[in-house]
Amino acid sequence: MSLPTRRQVLHAGGASLVAALAGCSGEGSSSSFDEPSGPSPDALVTDYDHLQLRNDAESAIFRNAARDDEGAGSSYFDDFLVTTDEEREDVAVAAEPDGIDEARAFIDQTDFDEQTLVITQHRTDACHRVKLLYVTHPPDSVVHLDFCRSLRAASVECSVDDRHVVASLVRLPYSSKGESSWGHGGGSSCRLPPSLRTETEDA
Repeated sequence: MSLPTRRQVLHAGGASLVAALAGCSGEGSSSSFDEPSGPSPDALVTDYDHLQLRNDAESAIFRNAARDDEGAGSSYFDDFLVTTDEEREDVAVAAEPDGIDEARAFIDQTDFDEQTLVITQHRTDACHRVKLLYVTHPPDSVVHLDFCRSLRAASVECSVDDRHVVASLVRLPYSSKGESSWGHGGGSSCRLPPSLRTETEDA
C-alpha cells in the first residue's frame, strides 16, 4: 500500500485545520459563516482593489495605534474600517513582511471622499492561504467580506504546525464616512454560494 501524499494528508486533516475566519472589527461590526443560499447578486461588489500580504510568524501585521498598549501582547488582532484621514492615522505597522511598502502605499493612496478602506487579519497554518471569495454591500452595512481557505501551491515547503498571519486590504469604490457597521466571515469551502453561481460554474 502506497503512503499518502502530502496533499492527501492535508486534505484529510482539513476539517481540523479550519479555524474560524469569521471576525469582527470596531463598534457595530458583525461576522457570520456561510449562509445556506448566499447574498443577493445585487449586493455584490466587483470593482474593488485588493492587496494581501503574509507574515511568516504568528504576529499581527497591523495594530490600532489608538488602542492601549496593554493589549499589544494579546491574541486579539485588530481589524479596521477606515473612512477618514483621521482614522487612517490609527493604522500602525506592527511587522514588516514582504510587501509592506506596497501596503503602506495602498493605504496612503486611498481617497476617503470617494473610497473606503478595510483591513482584516487572519491566522492560518503555513500550508494554507486565505482567499477573499467575494465582497458585498448589504443594505444595512458598509461591507461584508467573505473569505475561505485553500491549500497553497504544492511547491511551497511548509508545515501545518507553523502559524502565519495574512492581512487583506480592500479598497471599496464608495465613501462610508460616518458609518461603522461592517463584517467579515468565512469557511472551509472556496465555492461561491448558490445565489452567486452561474450556470457555467454549476456545470
